[in-house]
Amino acid sequence: MRMTNSGLTTAPEADGGATWPRPSTAWSGVALLMAALFMSYIDRSILGLLVEPVKDSLQLTDTQIGLVQGPAFGIFLTLMVFPAGWLADRGNRLRLIAVGLALWSTMTALSGLCMNFTQLLLTRMGVAIGEASLTPTAPSLIADDFSPEARSLPISLYAVGGASGAGAALIAGGLVAKITGASNGIVLPWIGMVESWRAIFVIVAAPGLLLVPLLLLKREPVRRGGSVDGGSLQDLLWHVSGHRATIVPLFLGVTLYQIQAAALLAWIPAFFMRVHGWTITEVGLQYGIVHLVFGFLGAAVGGSVSARLRRSNRANANLLTAATAVGCMIVPAMTATMVPTGMGAALLLGLFMGCAQASGGTTIAAVQELVPNRLRGKLTALFYATVGLGALAVGPLLVGMLNDLAFATRAGIGASLALTGLLTLPASAALLWRAAAKQPTSGSRVSPAD
Repeated sequence: MRMTNSGLTTAPEADGGATWPRPSTAWSGVALLMAALFMSYIDRSILGLLVEPVKDSLQLTDTQIGLVQGPAFGIFLTLMVFPAGWLADRGNRLRLIAVGLALWSTMTALSGLCMNFTQLLLTRMGVAIGEASLTPTAPSLIADDFSPEARSLPISLYAVGGASGAGAALIAGGLVAKITGASNGIVLPWIGMVESWRAIFVIVAAPGLLLVPLLLLKREPVRRGGSVDGGSLQDLLWHVSGHRATIVPLFLGVTLYQIQAAALLAWIPAFFMRVHGWTITEVGLQYGIVHLVFGFLGAAVGGSVSARLRRSNRANANLLTAATAVGCMIVPAMTATMVPTGMGAALLLGLFMGCAQASGGTTIAAVQELVPNRLRGKLTALFYATVGLGALAVGPLLVGMLNDLAFATRAGIGASLALTGLLTLPASAALLWRAAAKQPTSGSRVSPAD
């Protein structure tokens, strides 16, 4: 690389001599995408905090709650992520995210107006359809703003938006529950008096709409390393075949640990309420803060460790970091729901979340390294579709069914969560280590088109 008179950095020859944007421009883009991911995780996670009041108000079973949090979200995210990836490789990616953000925020607000299981199911499907615009698009944008050597940290910090969003959903819900207090309700403009859980859905959805104009005003970055017209499906299959020794265990490994992560996200607030007697406010303000802090630290540490390994010429730095982080999840996942105190459980779950975020950002960065630019949106879509179908659709539902059919008590939720971790995490760590061992070196090529 070399510096130009304008202060921009010239990209490698593979990027056609294009210039990398100024750091301030690149990092402002990361911040905006982090905010979008932050809002997406608030809107997808808030139902987990509200399981108990929603279940009582709408007369639902644990299995129905699992269906709403799992398949209703995961399957539709999976279905829509493919057209979103196709559009991301051909059109304006920031506009695509803006449209999706407007949709999922609106559907989150409508979740608070549902009167039965079917309506809640449909609104959660709508949230998934909107969020599908972000999953294959944001990593591609970041990859066009940062060189490969500098990419792990911004992508990992982007992933912080997920951890912080889920934590913020808990905190915001806890605060609203505290404000409404014993009245068990709140007056919303144009709607009137509603139950607290309904108000929480509407309130947390509103800030997302403020990001839409900022996304529309942001300039689309220059695409690097390939045609702006996008590669064909045949190209994608050719590259996936060439990297199958890495891609197959990578996708399966991430799916397995995300089953446990999705299950925890969906059911941990209910666990604290059922087992430790916490209120919504206590879960939101105590566990929410732990979730937020550990998630942020995990993503930052994961990105920094991977970047340092990359500077040491470890081409598989991202996958090495991810595999190590997943291995560190096993003990806290197996013990958190078994310790006698709520705060002890919260700290162990925070450790799990930190490791999950250390792995999350680095696996996304690894996906960007396996194909040229014109195929990144499609491969990222395939990655998220695999994870969505296998993890988001399975994890919450599996725990709900285990609790209804196997343990058959409300307090059995802790055993259901621990059993899910035992079935998924050791295999996940082994698969990611295999993916790291099989990843091609930085100098290898699948085809001349790279």
